Amino acid sequence: MKLFNLSAIAFLFAFGANVCAQPATPATPADPAVAPATPAVPAKGIKITKITGTVNIMKDGQIVMTLKPGDAIPEITDNKVTFAIVDGTVEVEAGGKKISAATGSNFTVSSTNGQTNVALGAGTPVAVKTESGNNIILTSNSEVKMVTANGKVQIAMEKGNAVVTNASGGETQTVTAGQAIFVTAAPMAPVAAPVTAAPVEPVTTEPVEPAATEPVITDVPLIIPVIETPPTTVIPTEVVQESGEVSASNP
Repeated sequence: MKLFNLSAIAFLFAFGANVCAQPATPATPADPAVAPATPAVPAKGIKITKITGTVNIMKDGQIVMTLKPGDAIPEITDNKVTFAIVDGTVEVEAGGKKISAATGSNFTVSSTNGQTNVALGAGTPVAVKTESGNNIILTSNSEVKMVTANGKVQIAMEKGNAVVTNASGGETQTVTAGQAIFVTAAPMAPVAAPVTAAPVEPVTTEPVEPAATEPVITDVPLIIPVIETPPTTVIPTEVVQESGEVSASNP
C-alpha cells in the first residue's frame, strides 16, 4: 500500500513537472489603441502675401506692429485686422479674396464663415479680386461685404460705392450702398475657338495616255522561203582516156 502511494506521488510529481516545463501560451497582443482623429485646423482667415513698403498693422486703433521689406511676415490669428500703408504696397488674402492697397490707404479686413468684409476709410482706393477674377475698386469711406455660397459670390455694398469689372476689366458697373450683385466663384473656363478644317486643294493629275498595245496575230500563215541555188563556179573537166595503142609517130 505504501508502495502504491509512493508511486502515485512520484507520478503526480512528474506530471506536475512536465506541466510546468511546457511553454506558456503567448498572450494575444492587444489591439493598438486607435488615436483619436485630430480635427482639421481651419486655415487662418487673413494673411499678408506681399509687401513692398512700410505697413502698420493696427488693432483697436493702436499700432501693433510695423512691417518693412525684408521683415518676417507674422501669422495673423485674428479675424479682423486694420492695415495702414505708410508707403509702398501691400497685398492681403482673406477668404479666397485678394486685397491690394498702396500708399495712403487705411483699410480693415474681416473674414469669417465664408464672409469677407473690406472697409476703406479716407485714403487711396483699395482693389479686391474675387476667386473668379472679378475686380472690386473701393472708394473712400466704403465697405463691401462678400459672401461665397452655392458657387457664387454676393457683392453687397454696406456703405459708399464701388466699381465692379470682370476678370478682363470689362463689363463695368457701379454698385452703391444697399445694392448687391452676384458673380461666379469659380474662374470662367476659356472658350475654345471652333476648329476650322483647312480647305483641301483639289489634286490635278495629267491625263495618262494609254499604253500602246501591239496587235495580236492569231493566224500566221506558214511561209517557207525559197532559197535559190547560186550558179556553180566549178568548171567540169574532161576525162581523157588514154588509148592503148601507140602512135606510130611516137617512138
